[in-house]
Amino acid sequence: MGDVIMARQRAIKPELVSGTRDLLPKSALALDSVVATIRKVYESFGFVPLETPCMEKWGVLTGNVTQFNKSLFRTSIVRGAEDSGTAGSELASDDTALRFDLTVPLARVVSANPGLPKPFKRYQLGRVFRGERAQAGRFREFTQFDFDIVGSRSILADAEVIQVMYESMRALGVEKFIIRFNTRSLLNGLAELVGCDKKAKELFRVMDKASNIGVDAVLEELSRQPDNEWDESALAMSPDQTAKIKRFLEIRSSSAQETLSCARSLFADVQIDSADRGLQELETIVNLLASLGIPESFWRVDLSVARGLDYYTGPVFETELSEVPELGSVLSGGRFDGLADRFMPGSNIPGVGASVGIDRMVIGLQKLGLLPELDSITEALVTIFSSDLQETSLLFAQSLRAVGIKTELYLGEDSTLRAQFAYAAKQGISFVVVIGPDEASSGAVQLKEMRTRKQGVLTGEACIAKILSR
Repeated sequence: MGDVIMARQRAIKPELVSGTRDLLPKSALALDSVVATIRKVYESFGFVPLETPCMEKWGVLTGNVTQFNKSLFRTSIVRGAEDSGTAGSELASDDTALRFDLTVPLARVVSANPGLPKPFKRYQLGRVFRGERAQAGRFREFTQFDFDIVGSRSILADAEVIQVMYESMRALGVEKFIIRFNTRSLLNGLAELVGCDKKAKELFRVMDKASNIGVDAVLEELSRQPDNEWDESALAMSPDQTAKIKRFLEIRSSSAQETLSCARSLFADVQIDSADRGLQELETIVNLLASLGIPESFWRVDLSVARGLDYYTGPVFETELSEVPELGSVLSGGRFDGLADRFMPGSNIPGVGASVGIDRMVIGLQKLGLLPELDSITEALVTIFSSDLQETSLLFAQSLRAVGIKTELYLGEDSTLRAQFAYAAKQGISFVVVIGPDEASSGAVQLKEMRTRKQGVLTGEACIAKILSR
């Protein structure tokens, strides 16, 4: 019996699942401030909120593709916790998985609700899950903040996405960033040019690594021969094919028009419709960004941008913090026409949007010193002078909240004024209110400004006015 009791009392190690993390108040407040800033930008362009479940049907997420290339977290139901560790225990599965992004669920919502007005402009904040190897700046559970335009084929929608990306970065106070963009239409033309159009998705997946591993490493991977007869990822490109890819990837210029001119020369001797369409898309976007007055120092046509997800069909975008390049893209996306086809075959509903990787963004902004380090959102602490005056303090705290001042009533075990002031200092609270016997009898309060250390006796109304003025 004693052994059973000891087993029940055995401590469980309070450890996290690999690739996940806790957000303590300082980090959570930083995240909230970033989200609030970006939400204002989204709403200024007319985007409205949408919520979807974390769990989706397996077929919804994968499109029932047998060789789906994302590592998902599949969910299951354990019938009886006591059986969860028993060999051979039966698991009830609803054939569900945790979502890996917010775009596929959006396509499901649009398909399930054909009455939604088009274009449908939505934003969504949510946790997503990917079974990838955890590393710095990359988690298995992380937060995305998406915005998308569904139901518009206009290139104006693609340009607006870049505009929202730009406005979001500026609103966050970032002064040095670059929005790099390309289009899958031009990449499809490249795949046709080098005779790799049947394996275009694999080609784009490798090309998308260029900014991380460099052009030479990309070319080496493209020329890799199959390891065995089942190795379908090897493209085994010839030197002539990789030479064209290299020429394409090395097209770089400080001028967008010059970049487009060099790209045109690559396709000058052939007639490839997707390449022509891609070049026209890029040129139109460039002209629209210039018309909007968005400085070219914040954006660049970059032909190495491919984006790894299979569902992109047109322009694709990535944003990097110029002073924290090791984080990679913090805001990215693209056009995904036809994503709803898995639910409504042949519908070919157009869509375009982008997503902020909130976790990476917060890390980057903290490194740039652009986020306030807050331990609390409390603006005023009302102390408890003594037990017989606690109701007086309680009522005054409520009067502060009534006018919009974020206020705490001290609830700690150590009721000395020294401890209460120490608590306020540790939490970064700006104002401390003390109501002692003299103040209570005269209807006054003592107010201390923690930053300046100035303290004085005021009427209740004057105290409220002073805090509001600060």
